[in-house]
Amino acid sequence: MRSVLFALAILVASVPVAHAAHPLITEDTGTQGKGHWQLEVFGEEGRERSSGARLEKYGAVLSHGIAETADLQFGLPWLQRPGSGLGDASLDLKWRFFEKDALSLGLKPGITLPTGDEGEGRGTGRVTWGALFILSYEPGPLALHAHVGYRRNRNELGEREALRQIATAATYRLRAVRLVGELARETHPVPGGRAARYTTLGAILSVARDFDLNAGWRTGQGGAAVDDVFLLGATWRW
Repeated sequence: MRSVLFALAILVASVPVAHAAHPLITEDTGTQGKGHWQLEVFGEEGRERSSGARLEKYGAVLSHGIAETADLQFGLPWLQRPGSGLGDASLDLKWRFFEKDALSLGLKPGITLPTGDEGEGRGTGRVTWGALFILSYEPGPLALHAHVGYRRNRNELGEREALRQIATAATYRLRAVRLVGELARETHPVPGGRAARYTTLGAILSVARDFDLNAGWRTGQGGAAVDDVFLLGATWRW
């Protein structure tokens, strides 16, 4: 049961909390523009590696452009299996501070709030904080994105409090479809646990100018508690 709870904790909040373009973990420097909004909803279904237990996560992320180069984001996850309930909410600020030709750089600090029940593996029991440093290079149909991040994982679970993550992704646009792939590596929250590695493949379909659907498949290697995860989501901008 303890291994299932750790898998739930990993599924609820990858380290750091990063609301990239689903189904990716990797963040990019794109922002909504001043006064614009974006709502992203998603579902993820996975399997805990050691027990085979089925894990389900749903969530929503609301973004608002507070400046042309800065977004405020609020995220709320929901766990359905093995026990249902809210996870820890997140509040982030994404700021694109540098642009030159196809290259841009960004910074994304944020916190999580203890809205989830840590006893059931849906949260940490305390406020955590962290930040991502983001790089995007978009010269044409092929684009590259990467981030490195740190999270101060204050918790009541006996987990590590210093967590790090590195992720890189490539996207390729074919008319209304973007093919996506990425590699990510992050600290295992359990002391003594091996670093977790993830590989993601998927696609984002632009159904309309302001509405996208996406799907993907993520596999875990190394110390990843979650084995395979199916990813599905939708994004609406206005």
